Amino acid sequence: MKIKFLGTSAGWPLPRLGCKCTICTSSDPKDKRTRTQILIDDSVLLDAGPETYSHLLPLNVAHQLKAVLISHAHPDHILGLWDLPHIYGREENDIDKIQLYVTQSVLVNIKSTFFSQFQPIKVSVEKPNIPFSIGHALATYFPVIHGKTAAFGIKYKDPKIIAYIPDFNRILPSSQKVIRDSHLLIIDGSSLGKVGQSPGHISINDGIQIAKNLKAKQVYFVHIGHKTGTHRYLGEYLRKNAATSILPMMDLRSTSSCGKSSILLQ
Repeated sequence: MKIKFLGTSAGWPLPRLGCKCTICTSSDPKDKRTRTQILIDDSVLLDAGPETYSHLLPLNVAHQLKAVLISHAHPDHILGLWDLPHIYGREENDIDKIQLYVTQSVLVNIKSTFFSQFQPIKVSVEKPNIPFSIGHALATYFPVIHGKTAAFGIKYKDPKIIAYIPDFNRILPSSQKVIRDSHLLIIDGSSLGKVGQSPGHISINDGIQIAKNLKAKQVYFVHIGHKTGTHRYLGEYLRKNAATSILPMMDLRSTSSCGKSSILLQ
């Protein structure tokens, strides 16, 4: 599988407008981030934040994109759905409709945000903890705790297992069983430690412990907030504070104006 990290910031891009913190004033291009979004094999989008259109345009993948999955209905994960009907399903574009796979609770929240139907997008409502097919891959929504918002992690198996959990502050034991021993864990990195931790989110320190408990083979932090420090600082922090046994699998993804960040999962 080819995984592209199209964006890796939290609810607002980095730098934040008017902010004078260390990360927002950094000159390192790796500290310039758009909102978290993942593209698998140029055909499956995980989340559709406000930069979806600008993420997809330079990639030239319009005719390959076939599915969108949404973890939860906060604006930084769904506002890009507004642009997709203007691209897909239009006769002049010669691009087929794409499928939105979503849970009922998240779909209700999406509909409350937008005042028009997504006619060129086919909607398939999926039940939590029940696998569904996307081509030859299997995907599963599993519930996580993210404040009062209905939120889910996404398990994607083809045949390697990806667990994508960009926003959460707790994973139920039943959900932990679903993603234990994942080949790739993509996890919330909104803050560094307990001080100044964002409501509804774990910290990177929490994520290190969760990765150990889940026995993930590789771990990538996304949804990076401006309470974390610079990319360089975070890399050094992980090298010093993560256990030696899990250090090789830890990474802080960065995407900047210089391009997207990709990995191959083999």
